[in-house]
Amino acid sequence: MPYNGNLTLADGKSKWWEGYDPRLLYGIDLREYKSVEEKAYTGWSPPNAGIFSRHQDYAKWFATQWALRMMDVTAHYNPDFIYTDGTVQGPFTGNGTGTGYKCNAMQAVMADFYNRQLQTRGKVDAFSIVKFRRPTNGTINTAEFDFPDSINTSQAWIREMPVGDWFYAPGFTYDSGMMIRAIIESASRDGNVCINICLRPDGSIEDEAVRMLEGVGDWMHTNGEAIYGSKAWTKIGEGEMVNGKLKTLPGGGLGKQHAEFQFNAQDIRFTIGKDGNLYAFCMNVPEAGQTVTIHSVMQKPKRVSLLGYSGKLKWKQTADGLAITYPKNGADLKTAAVFKIEQ
Repeated sequence: MPYNGNLTLADGKSKWWEGYDPRLLYGIDLREYKSVEEKAYTGWSPPNAGIFSRHQDYAKWFATQWALRMMDVTAHYNPDFIYTDGTVQGPFTGNGTGTGYKCNAMQAVMADFYNRQLQTRGKVDAFSIVKFRRPTNGTINTAEFDFPDSINTSQAWIREMPVGDWFYAPGFTYDSGMMIRAIIESASRDGNVCINICLRPDGSIEDEAVRMLEGVGDWMHTNGEAIYGSKAWTKIGEGEMVNGKLKTLPGGGLGKQHAEFQFNAQDIRFTIGKDGNLYAFCMNVPEAGQTVTIHSVMQKPKRVSLLGYSGKLKWKQTADGLAITYPKNGADLKTAAVFKIEQ
């Protein structure tokens, strides 16, 4: 079915949408340009830059309307963050778009957003995202699926991934463990994580997805102090190495391979909580009575505790690191056990 950009204002005569210009909703008709259609299936690469030169007036109108609509939302709804999808520095810049149109629509929207924050809240405690843009200036960086090989403290960033896909389809794998481990992998690298949960056509989510999210909530209720407001330690973690790198949860949309991915209790990740304490995540719950040795902790801590467990924990500092005996009658913890190490 031809893209609706083929339709014009005149095509609406005597139809239900008479008086509306489809270009205002769907965009411009690119087929009037030579070579566009034959290059439309070459992946993410756009047609040659500059070939859309006859649409300069439309591009200016679109950029203006976009900016005004975004600022209208900011003025009336006071959002906590603004998210713009895309693969270049921002819409309308002409970088990789072929339009050749450059303007400050994105900058104007962000400046208006932050200035309103100052006026209404007295400080800027919100953020904005221009997806895939790096390095950013005044915005958050984001990328999809995988996790960095090293800690990234250069700027705030979010790692995004969907459970299944970005849109609903039957047969997705719903597992709280894979979501929790994805959160840990990002936090230990000084990042945040955004996980997409797909809605069914009627706007609901599947019962299995509800149970998955409840499982994540239960885990965060017990272990959230190691995640919320945390930052990376001096190293991501320790444990099994694969091809010279720390074994890490696979990239891609979360699914069966993530739910079945095998970690053991000696696969460990670290964060520094907002309380200043070190937190060590066992990427799998140890067996009762098992000794977990954290080799990266070589100085005897003041206190060691297990989140979710109120009993006295048995531990000692050795030449190999901090050795902790997992309690036989400990809490019924799932997915990942978290030790709080007060130094």
